[in-house]
Amino acid sequence: MRKTGHRARREDLSAGRIEYIEAARQRLRNRRLRRTALLVALVAAAVIYLTGLVNTSVMALEELADTARIALMPEQGFPQQTGAGEVYQAEALGGSFVVLGSEGCTVFSAGGGRLNTIGTGYARPALAAGGNSFVLYNRSGSELRVESRTRELYTRQTEGHIYLCALSEGGELAVVTDDVRKLSLLTVYDASRNELLSWSTTTAEGVPLRMAFSPDGTQLAIAAVTARDGQMVTNLYLLNLRAGEPQLLASEAGSTPLELVWLSNGRLLAVCDTHAALYGSDGGARGRYDFGGQAAAALSAENGGLAVLFGSGPSNTALLLDGQLAVQYEGPVPSAHGIVRGPDAFYLLCESSVECYALDGSYQWSSPLDARPQALLAGEDLFVFAGNLVQRITPPAPEPEVD
Repeated sequence: MRKTGHRARREDLSAGRIEYIEAARQRLRNRRLRRTALLVALVAAAVIYLTGLVNTSVMALEELADTARIALMPEQGFPQQTGAGEVYQAEALGGSFVVLGSEGCTVFSAGGGRLNTIGTGYARPALAAGGNSFVLYNRSGSELRVESRTRELYTRQTEGHIYLCALSEGGELAVVTDDVRKLSLLTVYDASRNELLSWSTTTAEGVPLRMAFSPDGTQLAIAAVTARDGQMVTNLYLLNLRAGEPQLLASEAGSTPLELVWLSNGRLLAVCDTHAALYGSDGGARGRYDFGGQAAAALSAENGGLAVLFGSGPSNTALLLDGQLAVQYEGPVPSAHGIVRGPDAFYLLCESSVECYALDGSYQWSSPLDARPQALLAGEDLFVFAGNLVQRITPPAPEPEVD
């Protein structure tokens, strides 16, 4: 008996016809997504304009445009040529990352798209990331440039030679230059690019070597180094950007500052070559862990804690501390030249592989590489930089449990 009606027409459709219809539906869904993203951008722009927040709104609108553009970009996949040469730094940005090397600076989306390429010609380039932007500067030069993920936001020329820069998540910029009157000059600019405050440091206070903005952008932690009685001294300051007066948190002789990281708006982690210390935003000491004379070969103060690699050659030790400086793991690990702390694991950069361990030190997996890894970013995705390539590492699926 011959079938008639809607059911018969469905059964008469060929496989090719069905595939064509599904592709058309997918194109329609993509167009709807693009229209939605455009509508959101237009509504946000209108709200920002009506609030009258002119300078802040420009930055917010630029970030929104970047986010929409990146979200609509097709997946390019990995590996990708970085074009950066020898990697100096790699930093995560919102939905993307930036890599700085001997040949220049490149920004990639998490999907592999090349968002920006910057050839500076700087003799001693360095960068500092903050939120979805970064500042690229020439150490011992007098030029810096603040970049979004896709384009240059602005450049600034300084009177003195630049030592150090830091950028907050909200766009505040701190710049340290030499100062002919005293020793060094720290200048902080607000998100509207206007000078907020300045501080000329003396030989007693030292030259800032590390800086970090609190997540809310209201405080700036500064580790300055000087010499006293033939020893290097590290002075740790907390600068309230509203009050403008630096507060001395600690002064340590015989130590070198390696990293400053805000674990939250109320907790600051300061890592030196001899110890790690935790401070509150009120200036009070919250904890300390001494390294016992071991030399730190590498460290990673990320994802709410600290990972330190001690030793060199065939004998290496890893130390994992949580956000309260309590030991999560301490023990021997394979020979490595780098360590990176992720949200729920830590990674070793070995001669020709990346090795993964849980935070309790248990081995997880290994990913072989064709070249020596130079850097690794551990967030929602794992990106490793080796040779002139950046590639995404996909951890192996866990083996099923056997009853």
